[in-house]
Amino acid sequence: MIKLGDQNIEYHDDFRLYMTTKIANPNYPPETFGKTMIINFCVTMLGLRDQLLNEVVGFERPELEKLRKQLVVETSQNRATLKDLEDTLLSELSKETDIPLVDNVALIETLETAKTKSVEISLAIENAKVTEADIEQSRESYKEVAKRAAILFFAMQGLSTISEMYEYSLTAYLVVFKNALETARKDNILQNRLRNIKDKLTQLVYDFVCMGIFEKHKLMFSF
Repeated sequence: MIKLGDQNIEYHDDFRLYMTTKIANPNYPPETFGKTMIINFCVTMLGLRDQLLNEVVGFERPELEKLRKQLVVETSQNRATLKDLEDTLLSELSKETDIPLVDNVALIETLETAKTKSVEISLAIENAKVTEADIEQSRESYKEVAKRAAILFFAMQGLSTISEMYEYSLTAYLVVFKNALETARKDNILQNRLRNIKDKLTQLVYDFVCMGIFEKHKLMFSF
């Protein structure tokens, strides 16, 4: 039972209580941390960079991003299948039976099938690692754009320390970011294209922010 107010209510094992706060960096006492699980959902520079990298590659190299997502799903499924095979083997081996192991045809067939599938899946996982490394190498060139975009977002977010009026969501920022990808000048040379995206994004973010801040704060934001 659990007491809520003046009533005793039967406690359920699946009961969960979630509490949220808008405080950017809440400082709770040790006893609170000891009794609860604190999860920080605030975006970090590195986390945002990786998220924006997916957006850049998805726009510039859609086939590469599609392959990466497909690879993640397939690898996850293969690992889950491998785990199921291991559980099946342990379950079969732990069953009590009067038949000697060498004479248990059904068990031997199960073991052989599991072994064959296990080898195939393990090979697929290893091949996926090689493909993943190649994809990451191709994505590496676009990280400078993603990093620049992450820096601009946090520069924009920093305005909230001046005034609580200056609050910007990541969703709104993504609209500006995608607009920059679409409107930046095209170029067959990759480095030129990346520079065009960064320049365009910087200009669009500046214009976007300046629409909603006081004149006296624009010079500081420019800096």
